[in-house]
Amino acid sequence: MVQRILIAVLLTVVASFATAQGDPLVEALRKYQAGDVAAARTLIDEAVKTDAHREDPEAWLLRGFVYKDLYKGTAEIGEGDVLRDEAVASLYTCVELDTVGTYRDNATQAYDYLARTYFNDAAKALNEMEDERALVMFSKYKESVYRLDPKADLMAREVEFHNALGTVHTKRFNQDRTAIDRFDKAIEAYKKVLELDPENYGANYNLATLYFNRGVYQIRRINADDEIPSILEIQAASREHFQEALPYMLKAHDMDPARRETLLGLEGIYYSLQDQQNSDKFRELFEELPPEEDR
Repeated sequence: MVQRILIAVLLTVVASFATAQGDPLVEALRKYQAGDVAAARTLIDEAVKTDAHREDPEAWLLRGFVYKDLYKGTAEIGEGDVLRDEAVASLYTCVELDTVGTYRDNATQAYDYLARTYFNDAAKALNEMEDERALVMFSKYKESVYRLDPKADLMAREVEFHNALGTVHTKRFNQDRTAIDRFDKAIEAYKKVLELDPENYGANYNLATLYFNRGVYQIRRINADDEIPSILEIQAASREHFQEALPYMLKAHDMDPARRETLLGLEGIYYSLQDQQNSDKFRELFEELPPEEDR
């Protein structure tokens, strides 16, 4: 629908320049209508460099659509990223130059579609455990949204993304418990979520679990050949991680007191802190819960 509207709008360009033989904008539109997007690209790139069309919102609108179609037609990620960036930049330029608002609706609809593809690619990258690409795509998503709407509320997207990013780093850390950089990045991601949404259950629970598992792993590394000072240092560090885990697990429990996972988590944390009374308390609360099928 948007593409048909675009062509209808730009038909006025052909009418206006019907006598302008060799005008690259007119030729670009004709090629675009004929489905020759590659030729349209060459011509529209030429058009926006000319004095006649350098500040012409019509030309930038067509360029945005040409590059959008090229982006949609390529399977190569790197090439697609470049084409999409060009499409977004052209559509934004159209909006900026279109002081009357003739082309704004068409440009913003296409622009919004492309902005969403940045977020979708960020989510896809996280699913594929490609956290660096995910960060780049999410940054471009935010940049494109704020460029058109500086007051846009992206908190829900931020929370969704950083929770997922934390999960990726946690998985990496669980695969290799010596990869402390992954542990630190997971902590950073979940804390970012809590900056935005302190009541986020997942981030609180996942932070508690991360700290607790780190402490448990360190304890398990102790062996009979270790020197006493080393053992004491490991035990002290582990205790620190258990203490760091506690407030987050308590917060998660307060948010949903009937969650089995937090009751077991608190039992384990208090046990590791040698607080048998509280450990027993949460074990009893867990055992008092009705069977899951009855809940």
